Amino acid sequence: MLRPLIIATAAVVLLAGCSGGDDKSSDSSQDDGGQSASPTPTTPELTSFDPPKAFAALSAIAEPRTEDSTIDSAKAGMVGQTSLYANRTAITGRTLAGSSWQVLAKEVQTTKTTDFTGPMAVQLDGKEVIATAYVQDVQGSGTQKSHGQINFQWIDPAEGKVVTSIAFDLTPTLGPGNGGGRILSQAYDVATGQVVIALTVSSPDGTAKIEDLSVYADPKTKKATAIPSLKAAGVLNGVVIAAKGQQGEGKRSLSIATVDGATGTVKKATAVPGKNYLSALGTGGRRAYLHGTGFVDGGLGHFVSSIYSVDIATGAIVETKRAETPSRSEGYTCFSDHVTALVCNGNASQDKDEILAFDETTGKQSWGYTSESANRVVPDVTTVYNGAIYGLAGDQPVVMDAKTGQDVPIPTPSATPSEGATPSDGGDSEVSPSDGNSPSDGPTLGGKNMGGWGDTSLIWGKPRSPQMVSKYGSTYLLDPGGKAPMGTEKIFVVQKAIG
Repeated sequence: MLRPLIIATAAVVLLAGCSGGDDKSSDSSQDDGGQSASPTPTTPELTSFDPPKAFAALSAIAEPRTEDSTIDSAKAGMVGQTSLYANRTAITGRTLAGSSWQVLAKEVQTTKTTDFTGPMAVQLDGKEVIATAYVQDVQGSGTQKSHGQINFQWIDPAEGKVVTSIAFDLTPTLGPGNGGGRILSQAYDVATGQVVIALTVSSPDGTAKIEDLSVYADPKTKKATAIPSLKAAGVLNGVVIAAKGQQGEGKRSLSIATVDGATGTVKKATAVPGKNYLSALGTGGRRAYLHGTGFVDGGLGHFVSSIYSVDIATGAIVETKRAETPSRSEGYTCFSDHVTALVCNGNASQDKDEILAFDETTGKQSWGYTSESANRVVPDVTTVYNGAIYGLAGDQPVVMDAKTGQDVPIPTPSATPSEGATPSDGGDSEVSPSDGNSPSDGPTLGGKNMGGWGDTSLIWGKPRSPQMVSKYGSTYLLDPGGKAPMGTEKIFVVQKAIG
């Protein structure tokens, strides 16, 4: 088992900010599903605190390139008071209480990570933990052939201890020498910590009989299950919702499947007529969402599409039909807070940008608009947290109410910190790290220090929208600027909530 590096440093206390929410609803048709593979699970309630609306930069860290670095090989996260920088080599945590830790993706050099999930905030036995998963190729040695595996980890955010891990061998499903390639989708159950990922199959010699698969993992039982030829869209209380289709070019028999995660058994499959392509959009607390498109037979090159919201407990499907378009929709990029709403960016048709949201209780579209709206700008959504949408409208950070789509006023800080200084919101006993202060002696990769805590001088350009939020703060990534040292992979920016 990996042992994370823990380093005690100067104390930093971070205070959360606050503000409010609302409600609304719209069209769609209902298709009653069959029985669930498990009892109706409970859905987390919206916690009583308001999500933060305004942030101030606390630190900017030049993260070094690693042997597995690629152009898009880093993700920023925030779970509780721990900021997270994740890439193919490791996940590094820096707590706002002043300690640092790092958990490696692999234990031996003969293992190569090909893809990984972003950090996921889940619970295990009622305690908040970080879930993550790595797709890996394990090089053969001696009489052992090379094989693929998925390495799941659940990590204590405060101390960086690996609470549970599962290394799932893909050989029984894919055969020797074959492995997982690119991750297509990921979903998780906040209350149980269960994770399911869908990925393409990498088969260098062409011996794999399937093109994609999903892998379900349960930290409680410490077991994982392969679900061949299905693309996972959601998981709740051991039940997986996935897109099911025949393999090969031109195969058009597609359906939405309800699967028992522990056994991989398909309990039910509901056909989606007229669609020849299904993709997973995202997952809410009690719902999974998929996008289906299809060519209109006999039409003048027109395509139809629908968004399907599936109640995971009952299998009931709500279909929201989209307008016919002259070209196939490329789908949507979606974010969920697992409680209130799923919010998506997409291309409605003929280059019209779009934002739309779905109510987590009903599964119906609650609001939405396009770039042709007279008085609204479509923002680029970066994350959703506790009923709040965070995004960029042009180059300006915005916050919206996930239930109504209305703008939420962003509190103005009483004072703007100077470059390189650490901002403070004036709390009575708050202590902020000074420029260059701890944990500057934090974990290292390849002998390079990953500290720089309290130094904001590496931040360049206008403020960005956060990529992950907790009630204490947020994080985002920047490409290396002029002040970044050579060999920097990304500039990791940590912000604290100030309003």
